[in-house]
Amino acid sequence: MGRALAPLLLIYLVYHLPALAQSLNCDATDVRFDLAASGPLTWVGSYPVASLAGYLHLLEGTTPLLFLPTQVVGGGQPHRVTCTVSTPNAGGGGGTLCGAGTTRCLRILSIGGSLPPPLNPSTRLRVQVQVVSGNATSHAPTPTPIGSLPDNRGLASIARNTTAVLWLWFYLEMDPGDAFSPLPTGGTLTLSYTLRND
Repeated sequence: MGRALAPLLLIYLVYHLPALAQSLNCDATDVRFDLAASGPLTWVGSYPVASLAGYLHLLEGTTPLLFLPTQVVGGGQPHRVTCTVSTPNAGGGGGTLCGAGTTRCLRILSIGGSLPPPLNPSTRLRVQVQVVSGNATSHAPTPTPIGSLPDNRGLASIARNTTAVLWLWFYLEMDPGDAFSPLPTGGTLTLSYTLRND
């Protein structure tokens, strides 16, 4: 009986294991904000890129600005992170907002590296999540402080049995009154991500 069932079990596993698996692939982990970087003042949409020219532009005004990274190290695009997420057709749920119902939650697991004071990532780093494709819901459709993300840094809810592509845009909030020593300065943050069902 056992030998007779073995081929049926193999067929079941071949067709069902892909549906039971999940994967998460982000093309970069390091984002660098270099306020000493040379070159002209560069804008991507409505946001300046962190550089010496961008910092001097900040000092010409009186209000805070959000800066895109000088470089997303190793990424396919210079100023954003691209994540591809695949979810199984079962499980999910447990989150209040991110990962609620039958979805899974893509969240920031950790933030390493450093920025010079007073640039604290907990209060100065913002993220915006753009759903490019797939059945997913962004929990940061506009630049959102890391500390304000739902369910322990939840970025997006991913539906069951889908492959979603998301763009993560990180911004550093700076104020003309920020004082640095030495000047100009910069830093690199290393972020890791996880896909959870709660």
